[in-house]
Parts: sequence; structure tokens; C-alpha cells
Amino acid sequence: MRKVLALAVACAFCAGAYADIDTYMDCYYQAAVTPGDDTIVPDFNDGTYYTVDIYVSVTNGDDWTSSAADATIDNGVFFEHPLGGNGPSLSAFVAMYPALEWDSFYCATEADVNNTPPYLVPGFAAIENLPQHRTATWFDVPPNGGVGDFLVARYTVHAQDAELPVIFDVVGGHTTMDGGGTIYPFEFTCVIPEPASLALLGLGLALIRRR
Repeated sequence: MRKVLALAVACAFCAGAYADIDTYMDCYYQAAVTPGDDTIVPDFNDGTYYTVDIYVSVTNGDDWTSSAADATIDNGVFFEHPLGGNGPSLSAFVAMYPALEWDSFYCATEADVNNTPPYLVPGFAAIENLPQHRTATWFDVPPNGGVGDFLVARYTVHAQDAELPVIFDVVGGHTTMDGGGTIYPFEFTCVIPEPASLALLGLGLALIRRR
């Protein structure tokens, strides 16, 4: 299970114009790490869970203050662990139920850059979670993360082979302390799984049918 970098560049806005904050996305195909046994979600290692992470990259000593995002998928459903919430789960619970780490959630910029819990639970202005649509506005009070790359949202998609490929779209914006009310927009689209993985899946199914 290999982590694949889907996009690691400035997205919908120009880095030269907005020097204090940037956005990038990581796609993990078939879970980035083996989460271990989870008695509540025992099928998590069956290869039908795919994760997309949204990061902010903050420079020049500024502070991230808020994000808003609208995410949709055309197949499958967003994964919600039965013990999870809108924010990140406590590390003690993740140790007992490892799939909790991959629950879909939002977090503030104190999140560990290596995606290791505990994360910081953000404040929320508005949130809506539907099977194929998630929208939220979340925030934190500076000073917080300062300079660095910070995870601010995680979306895990549960999709069976017959539902692939899944088109994942997310559009939104960030604000910073120094930027005041300026909104720095972002927009991403990715295909789940990556095209190479989808081709291998198709080959595997073809070989199975020939037997």
C-alpha cells in the first residue's frame, strides 16, 4: 500500500500573488498504512478505502485562521467511522480502533505534519455531511501553526470495484491572520484510484474471468 502524491503544487491561485499560504493534496490509494485490526470496521484492509488529504503550506510567519471546503464524489460514499466525529479522533481511541485514523475529518493547523494523531480539533462555523457531499467552514484562533505544512482536511472514500473510478472534487478557500479578510481559493480534482491502479485492477478482473 503505497502513498502516491496526487498534486503538490500551487492550485487555483498564483503563489507569487499569495505568498503567505499555498494548498496541495495527497491521495493515498488503498490506505497509506495498514491500520491493524479494527473490530468495528473489520473490512478496512480489503482495498476498498481511499484517502485524500488537503494541506496548507504557510510561509512568511503568517498564521492560518480558517478554511471552507465543498467536496463531492460521484460514486461510493465518504467513510465515517462509527466512533468518529467531524474533527480528528483522540490518539487513545485510534490505538484501540486503528481505522479511526482514516475517518473523514477536519482539523486545525497544529496537526502533525506526519499525519500522526493527536490532531487539534478545530472550531466549526457550519458543517454538512452527506454520503457523497461534505461541506464545512472551520477555524482556529492564532497564534497557531505558524510556518510549515499542515493537514487541514481528510476525506476517505469507500468504493467497491464496480463503483470505480470515483471522481473526487473539492473547492474552497483559506484565510490567514496577516491576510485579514482575504480569501485564498483552491480547487482540486482527482481520480480514485489513480489511472495506473485502475488499469491493473481491470487486468486482474480480466484474468479472473478467463480462469
